[in-house]
Amino acid sequence: MTTSRRFLFLQGAATPFFRDLSAAIQKQGHTVFRVNFCGGDSLYSLFSGNATCWRFNQAHQHLLDWLSPKHQQHHFSDVVVFGDSRPIHQAAIQFFQQQGVRVYVYEEGYLRPSWITLEKNGVNGYSSLIDQTLSFWQKAYNVASPAHLTPKNTGNTFWARASFDIAYRLANIVLWPLYHRYRTHRPLPAYKEYAGWLWRFPNNKLWREKREHRLINELIHSKTSFYLFPLQLDSDAQIKVHSPFKSVKQAIDLVINSFAKHAPTDSKLLIKNHPLDTGLLQYHQYVKALVQALDLSERVIFIETGHLPLLLKNAQGTVLVNSTTGTSALLHNCPLIALGKAIFNIPGLTFQEGLDKFWTEAKAPDKKLYRQFQQILIAKTQINGDFYSRYGRQLAVAGSLKAMQIMPIPVETLGQSDPLLEHSLIPASPVSPISYGGKLPDKTYLYKKQ
Repeated sequence: MTTSRRFLFLQGAATPFFRDLSAAIQKQGHTVFRVNFCGGDSLYSLFSGNATCWRFNQAHQHLLDWLSPKHQQHHFSDVVVFGDSRPIHQAAIQFFQQQGVRVYVYEEGYLRPSWITLEKNGVNGYSSLIDQTLSFWQKAYNVASPAHLTPKNTGNTFWARASFDIAYRLANIVLWPLYHRYRTHRPLPAYKEYAGWLWRFPNNKLWREKREHRLINELIHSKTSFYLFPLQLDSDAQIKVHSPFKSVKQAIDLVINSFAKHAPTDSKLLIKNHPLDTGLLQYHQYVKALVQALDLSERVIFIETGHLPLLLKNAQGTVLVNSTTGTSALLHNCPLIALGKAIFNIPGLTFQEGLDKFWTEAKAPDKKLYRQFQQILIAKTQINGDFYSRYGRQLAVAGSLKAMQIMPIPVETLGQSDPLLEHSLIPASPVSPISYGGKLPDKTYLYKKQ
């Protein structure tokens, strides 16, 4: 019998997606609670149906002290977050997992475009799939027909994403008195990020795009052997948490030095900047100085633009840390090496013998293994849609309801508790606050079945 579930939403992306999802969950008869950490969260919690919205205006270290009594009172059955590496989410995820609460984590799609990621307990390096054996991926899961493998196209989301982000930042400013203790997980204040983008984007469009388009065409038509190195955002948790590098510049050092020593002398290295980089870290100048010192100015090329599928189809190989560009490289049958922890870093898909050997020994990925990988990945982690466009959000909400098995509540069962949580009314061993990096209330317990 379907019984009522109680969803707790923590911080989402800078879009109305969590608002849409919470409203849809309530229409199925379930209860929703939301925690707003900043003005942008408050903005995108408007029109969330009858959701109970709480304002948290404390240092993130005190979040568990604040959440624990609310959990004791409301007995949350499900927790929903965007990103598992934000400081305000890390301890909360661990706490609720130990309380027996289902934790759902959203992230941008492992596959692009028109996909989003939804997994239980963690994504990327914390995904339940990250340590699966090769035999797991070699199994043919008959769970996705070809129609399911091809998503409905949600279109270009750049302007929707930009407008939502601007509104989110403005709300943070306007409502700052209500959330003055909030500290964003992003490394730079909004005015610095926007200043960088306002310089970089027009400059790319006016000066670099046509010139780099000609350069790429010349490389391809002349059949020049080149390797692609797409950069990631320096603030990305994939770099900070799931890689051996402290910064993108450290990765650049390793790749260029290895290329200089071990790559064929007639090959080139094409370094492509991330499309959302602010330009403030000046990778172009950093690369320029490094290649001059190594006498590689004729062999290493830095670009800001370029059509990624075209580059992947023609590259001799792709080197990256753990960007989801890796799944695109596999799609285009491009030899690939991942230098960090990545869900696609599997023998048969990526080169496993180290970067120095990659330049001369790399092989194309196993096509059959990739199809099986893609099929399992879609079935277990991917939802058609996006977080930004109206159509994309509609698809994502519908797919989320199905993935989280959110069923309508029959009228006669409204108000009945989730049987999975009935045992949580029986306190067992006390929770240790040491595990969470802060003091918890004395009456916080791990809830276990008798």
